[in-house]
Amino acid sequence: MRRKNVILVIFFLIFFIGFEFSDMTLAFINLPSSYTYYVTSFDKKLPKNVTLIIPTCSLNGDIAEIKPLREGNISLLDTQYGKMIKIEAEEVGHITITSFISSEKTIDIINENITLSPILERELLSKTENKKELSMVYRVKIPVYAEFEGNSTIYVTLHVESGFKALPFFFTFTIPWEPRYGWKPYAGHKYLEVKITKKGWQLAEGEERVRLIFAV
Repeated sequence: MRRKNVILVIFFLIFFIGFEFSDMTLAFINLPSSYTYYVTSFDKKLPKNVTLIIPTCSLNGDIAEIKPLREGNISLLDTQYGKMIKIEAEEVGHITITSFISSEKTIDIINENITLSPILERELLSKTENKKELSMVYRVKIPVYAEFEGNSTIYVTLHVESGFKALPFFFTFTIPWEPRYGWKPYAGHKYLEVKITKKGWQLAEGEERVRLIFAV
């Protein structure tokens, strides 16, 4: 009986140490989730005296909080398309409108509706799914208003990272956990970008790309 108890204690200690070691490895495995909404221009001569009216970043129907600008003004505006964001800036190089990052919470890119609002057209162009990954490409059109000096291209971009979480198991072994597509844990991203090249009210066209990498 004593020998049996000793063996049980040894097994318990091995499992406990293995579990704790596995828990420590999660710092190298788990990934933070994030989303960032921004406008950029890469032209040598950046657009000057810029006024933009662009969609909001929507989180399951709610408008994400917008960040104040260091130089310029940003505000919500009622339009014929609903609430939109108005930006007034002397120059546009890179302006972050909304940003979020979390090490605690993952984002289910498929089921959590983090997108731009309004989107007037969204057409699926391609979908590829296999054991390793899922990828989808959409053509999108959004209403925008733009006034600026010069001939420039302004990009409106939403970038979402799902993050990834695993559970500890034993030494270097972990259990992939969330987010999930069906029963499959994954890490993935969404990248939605439209291009503004004209002035005045217009339908700006771009692409939304979604890619999930399955962790099984």
